[in-house]
Amino acid sequence: MDQYIHKLLGGRYEIIDVVGVGGMAVVYRARDTVLGRYVAVKILKDEFAKDPDIRRRFSIESQAVAKLSHHNIVSVYDVGSEAGTDYIVMELMEGITLKEYLQKKGRLPWQEALFFAEQICRALMHAHSRGIIHQDIKPQNIIILRDGTAKLTDFGIASFATTQETRVVAEAIGSVHYISPEQAKGSKIDYRTDLYSLGVVLYEMLTGKLPFEGETALQIVMQHINAVPLPPSEAAAGIPKGMDDIVMHAMSANISRRYASAEQICADLERLKANPGTRFGYVAAADDTGETQVLGREVQRAARQAQPAAPAYSRTGAAQQPVQRRTATAVREPEGFFDRLAEHPGMAAGIAVAIVAVIALIVMGLLIMTGSNNVEKVVVPNFVGRMIDEVMADPTVTDNFTIVEASPRVESTRPAGEVLQQDVNETTEVVKGAVITLTVSAGGDEVRNTFKVIDFKGRSLDYVTTMLDQHEIEYTTQEVYSDEVEAGQVVRTDPGVGVELEPGASIVIYVSKGKEKQAASVPSLYGMTEDGARQALESRGLSLSGVNWADSDETAGTVIGQSIDPNTEVDEGTSVSITLSNGPREEKPQPEQPDDGNQGSQGSDDPWVSEEPPAPARGAATVQVSLPDSTDMAHVVVSVDGVVQYDQTHETSLGSISVPLESTAGDHEVTVTVDGSSSTQTYTFS
Repeated sequence: MDQYIHKLLGGRYEIIDVVGVGGMAVVYRARDTVLGRYVAVKILKDEFAKDPDIRRRFSIESQAVAKLSHHNIVSVYDVGSEAGTDYIVMELMEGITLKEYLQKKGRLPWQEALFFAEQICRALMHAHSRGIIHQDIKPQNIIILRDGTAKLTDFGIASFATTQETRVVAEAIGSVHYISPEQAKGSKIDYRTDLYSLGVVLYEMLTGKLPFEGETALQIVMQHINAVPLPPSEAAAGIPKGMDDIVMHAMSANISRRYASAEQICADLERLKANPGTRFGYVAAADDTGETQVLGREVQRAARQAQPAAPAYSRTGAAQQPVQRRTATAVREPEGFFDRLAEHPGMAAGIAVAIVAVIALIVMGLLIMTGSNNVEKVVVPNFVGRMIDEVMADPTVTDNFTIVEASPRVESTRPAGEVLQQDVNETTEVVKGAVITLTVSAGGDEVRNTFKVIDFKGRSLDYVTTMLDQHEIEYTTQEVYSDEVEAGQVVRTDPGVGVELEPGASIVIYVSKGKEKQAASVPSLYGMTEDGARQALESRGLSLSGVNWADSDETAGTVIGQSIDPNTEVDEGTSVSITLSNGPREEKPQPEQPDDGNQGSQGSDDPWVSEEPPAPARGAATVQVSLPDSTDMAHVVVSVDGVVQYDQTHETSLGSISVPLESTAGDHEVTVTVDGSSSTQTYTFS
């Protein structure tokens, strides 16, 4: 028997059985004896538990995933180490891996592949926004639940973007089919590494086979670096050409010509879902440098005529002979407009920018001329000083504007990629979706290695510290109250916007604690009606949380008790529950008793005299129940000592609900079940 079966880890996780075995660790099903729920516990294998490097990687996984909270990423509940046993406690999922799903179905309809790809994109958007690169995106690390939800897991070789090291991923040899060219070459990686691997996964979903095969890992790696796979629509029928564009653009071997962010892939997938005939013009072709470049369709057509076609691949996709490389312009068609664009890519880029801008101006002009009152307006922010990649990955920008980078980039003393100018001034009000053209620095010999502070207001602390770490800026944090910025987000920095900092300089990050709570005095509610008590509480910024009833000599329907004593100082927003009177209990008529001369005696043998024991004191408690954000509705059941007192379904947009409960005064076990997931805690009823 496995040594961990029936063992109790951390004093609370009872190991039940094995549910999966990976390269480094074993995953067990376990029961959390504290919360009464089933979880997955990942434990390092014995042969790796004594290896400090592997234990470090295991620690990195726990750190990485603990920072993440997303519907499409497996949740981590706890991490620990006990007597040399390192473990991670995770969400237990009932499902199969995408790899197993593909083995059952062969290949997926393009609509289903798109459905899963969008979910993986959203997971990567969240991970990348927290500064984490997964580095091992493959079908084996994607779990498909029964309802079709895709969950990304196994951040075992995940890297923090701020501290990632350049390395050849020898430990990911099982993932060689999905490895990016920069990983294979041991080059510096960034978020776009995950996008390449996602492109390979999408290719496999669409075609049922991998883009590159070989007898050895080295053969496969060299194909990732030097070869261009057949477009998915040529490997399998029924795939839209627009899907070819997306897959080949994501799999561009040249990282600078790949998608810049997961947001961009997600946006293209949305457009294709809405219109399967959409084309994006992203087509991969090879050049004589051994890298892949993304070119226009006309240039790609010339490139295909300039290189050997089908003989380079077998039916399984395995390389049979080296692919001969030519430049895209080695073979010319009859000279025409597109041929001239192929020879002058700068002119092509300029024409594309001009066309997009003209179309946007025409649309805005028509809207203005028609006097539409339903046009949503947005205010242009300041882009100057920000990095173009950061702008393109910012959903607050991409959701409101169409950002176009002017071509070519301009040599300057500013770092390459920094925005130098914008064609629409900040604070200008424009139609939502308007085109903003940004002039970007190409760098130069006199570039200063400084960081220009941007407006971080409303950003997460992780986002800000990741950017500061990239520029070697030291920082400290201070918490402050803010009426405008949500708790946990950045309010401002010191130095502020526009100040340039040298590497090693310091900056203070002010993080919001949320609105400062004001004190309020609880009023005396005794003798009031329920409505009167509610009004009295609300007038002081308090709220009524629950109503209980009890027998009393006081007038029925009036307050005879309150959960917080009058004149107690509490925070604004505090909830108070009340107890209302049922009125006096009616006395039951007693039968006449014979006068035996012992009327004063209350002996127990008297059949006409009975003493009822006093009713136990009643108590109340209010339970706050958090609703999940993964569904639109949630079923909530609350029981006290096993007896159900509450059973309702709520919209999850409420965030949380307050459930008033009643029982005898004292401690009781309260079980809260949300969509089948239960937790039990002890509450004091008073």
